[in-house]
Amino acid sequence: MHIDLGRVAHTVTKALDYVGIDDQSHGRRVGLMTHRVAHELGWDREMRHFALIAGMIHDCGVSSTAAHQKLVDEIEWKGAGEHCLRGGDFLDGFPPFAQYAGAVRFHHTRWNELPDWLDESTGRVANLIFLTDRLDVVRSAYLSTHHAYEVLRHRDQIVAKLAPLSGSLFAPDLFDALNQAILRDSFWLETEDEFLDSAIFETLSFWDHSMILGFDDLLALGEMISQIVDAKSPFTHDHSLRVADLTYAVTNMLGFSPRRRQMLRLAALLHDIGKLRTPDEILEKPGALTETERDIMLRHPMDSKMVLAALFPGTPIGRWASNHHEKLNGTGYPFGWSGDQIDEETRVLTICDIFQALCQKRPYRGRLRADEVVAIMRKMVEAGEIDPTIFRIVAANQDELYKTATREGR
Repeated sequence: MHIDLGRVAHTVTKALDYVGIDDQSHGRRVGLMTHRVAHELGWDREMRHFALIAGMIHDCGVSSTAAHQKLVDEIEWKGAGEHCLRGGDFLDGFPPFAQYAGAVRFHHTRWNELPDWLDESTGRVANLIFLTDRLDVVRSAYLSTHHAYEVLRHRDQIVAKLAPLSGSLFAPDLFDALNQAILRDSFWLETEDEFLDSAIFETLSFWDHSMILGFDDLLALGEMISQIVDAKSPFTHDHSLRVADLTYAVTNMLGFSPRRRQMLRLAALLHDIGKLRTPDEILEKPGALTETERDIMLRHPMDSKMVLAALFPGTPIGRWASNHHEKLNGTGYPFGWSGDQIDEETRVLTICDIFQALCQKRPYRGRLRADEVVAIMRKMVEAGEIDPTIFRIVAANQDELYKTATREGR
């Protein structure tokens, strides 16, 4: 598949920005600001674009709303390094993004504490991301009590909040370059949502980020994103990967072609990416959801569809993923499709998602046994909700599939 790495980074970042709930542009703002300061530093175009992409995906280790809140509440906080290490590990799993792993791992490390063995350019990019990341936190705090148009008048006051940290948290020359970059009105105006994406895409257009990815690399991308999604809650740990394993096994039993099986496996890996927007307290609630909480939960398939349509245009991956809560009798969501409106791939994904979720420990119940899972799903067949033919195959192989659904590790 032909992809543009810059646009993939932008799309992944936009999905990650869902975690912010109320502020859904942090990663993109940091990426763009990092690029603009890099320009003031005289870095060449390749290095500037490296900084842009690394800046956009710097928070790929953050998927919980609780962790995100800590990052926006304080300049430094104990435990910030955990998401940096996790993010670096995620990026290592997708070869085209592995080059950014070092900068991500150290983007909350003080300038005067960066390890001596770290490559100098990696350290400088990491520290520049740290600087622009914290600038965005200060900017957001300012905007909580001021109008956006006031930023231009008070830009010096905003940046002055970070001045005492130059030489300790931040390299002095990077801070000096930031002070030059902020003199341009565009530096601030481009960070507004109205202009942000167009500024990023215009910048990306100056460098060719296109490449051809084989299916192994596409699956690696899917697994990287699935790790980010599944890390959101201990109750969703490895859920996406196990659903993908189940779909791959069941489609083999159904006699799907290798390509069709791989495409559906990729959709299964990514089917819950929209849940990044769902607050932790809803995913981890031990009791029944309120009407409001359910309304929030109901939007995640549409969020998944939007992200996956951008990642994999011209493929059915987004459709399969966004339809996995549809029911054959029309009682599902978000579209309320029924009967032949739901294709076979979606029917498989739906059944595998239900099977794995019932096998997995959840905040409101423990892990169910294989026979209990099948008994619940049989009632769903009787109600006309899920495909009876696919269910019979799952039921006939319940012990084997249960082992797949409950396997630990990657």
